[in-house]
Amino acid sequence: KTKIKVGREIFETEAEHCTKCNKVAMDSELQKKIDEWALQFTKSFIELQPYFTKDMHDRISVISNQFSLSKSEFMKACTTFYLMRMTGVRNFKTIRSDVLNKAAAKYKGNRDKICVPIKYQLFKKINLYTLVWKLDYDANVFEEAVQFCVAILDDHDATIQESKKQELLHFVEHHAMAS
Repeated sequence: KTKIKVGREIFETEAEHCTKCNKVAMDSELQKKIDEWALQFTKSFIELQPYFTKDMHDRISVISNQFSLSKSEFMKACTTFYLMRMTGVRNFKTIRSDVLNKAAAKYKGNRDKICVPIKYQLFKKINLYTLVWKLDYDANVFEEAVQFCVAILDDHDATIQESKKQELLHFVEHHAMAS
């Protein structure tokens, strides 16, 4: 049997391997098996360990409290919004760069780690963006998404369209109702 690491879990199956490098040959059938297996987990699938500055931690606390969400739930809502609603907008690369530069300038300082439990569906989406954007760690996507959303919520000089800010607020409100 072949053991495939998925998050912090191990999936075991019979699988084809590349004759040159001996890596598992991933195809749609194997991915479907992994998805079916992973979706059965009711607990968190992995704990990401993003790093944020003290100022960013403080803002996350304040904003999450406004929605009666834990910091973890608020950050997961931000990440979901970012990956599902923002990455497909026109001029995303420009918006992404502008907002993240503002966030970096505003939330300076030493960064501390936080552990955030993630379920498989969000892990899979984060992992895809990690590969596409050629980032080192899945937590980098999570960090970026949270910083982006907090920066949008804190933007008072209309750099970001007000409609995106309102869309994010509604998205987090809906997430809070479902939590």
